[in-house]
Amino acid sequence: MATPRFTLSSYDPVYVVAEEVRIPEEAVREQALRWLAYAVCKDGEQPKLTDQWVKAHTDDFKSVDELLIFIRYNMYRDNREIQQLADQDVICRELATRLVEDLPEELVEESVYAANMRLEEMVSRNGMTLEQFCQQRGVTTEQMYADVRERAIQSLREDSALDAYAQHAGLKLEAEDFYAIIPGDSIQDKAHKRKQIELDGRLPQMESYALKTKALKQVMEDAMIKRKPTDTEWLRYGDTSADVLNANKQFPDSFVSLG
Repeated sequence: MATPRFTLSSYDPVYVVAEEVRIPEEAVREQALRWLAYAVCKDGEQPKLTDQWVKAHTDDFKSVDELLIFIRYNMYRDNREIQQLADQDVICRELATRLVEDLPEELVEESVYAANMRLEEMVSRNGMTLEQFCQQRGVTTEQMYADVRERAIQSLREDSALDAYAQHAGLKLEAEDFYAIIPGDSIQDKAHKRKQIELDGRLPQMESYALKTKALKQVMEDAMIKRKPTDTEWLRYGDTSADVLNANKQFPDSFVSLG
């Protein structure tokens, strides 16, 4: 089948309400106790989440609320990868609504078949039958396959939308763009692996994925988001990370290093 080409109804930035991934306050308080036990308490001493105890035992916090602000900030900062994945899901889903063309049936069936195979292989690796796997999750095999089909089609729509965006924007791949999709501990490690992939003749197969990844980065950065429907202002997504990570500079009395 010839490679299909897709277009979008608009290439303007997407506008989405991307809600914040909430960490339960109970987990924040538990982390606060662990931090106090590690950073403040003497041997055998038990931390307490009371204003009097916190004020007497720490130099930076005068109340439990101030301590929880500090703990909450650091937990959300460390949680930013989970938040980014949640934001990516919302942004890509919205971009996919702009896809003009219908997905070719042959392409859909190929994607669904591959998704079913991945599911069955995963279940088999865990030493279960598909029926047992479904029983654990309280669904029928028909429901499981229907869910896999829906997810595969949605993923295909999002990939197709990113492909359309990349083609429209005229994005070109640089050697560094492959680093984003090659696992490694350092740029040098990634560069070595990329060279080996090129020598093995596998680089062309990775180009489509690398191009969509580059498009995704641009779509994410340009997206306009709100964290709550009631927020009055839209914020460019590419600016949000800087705002969050600079919060400690804006509020130095509350945001100090966990170290």
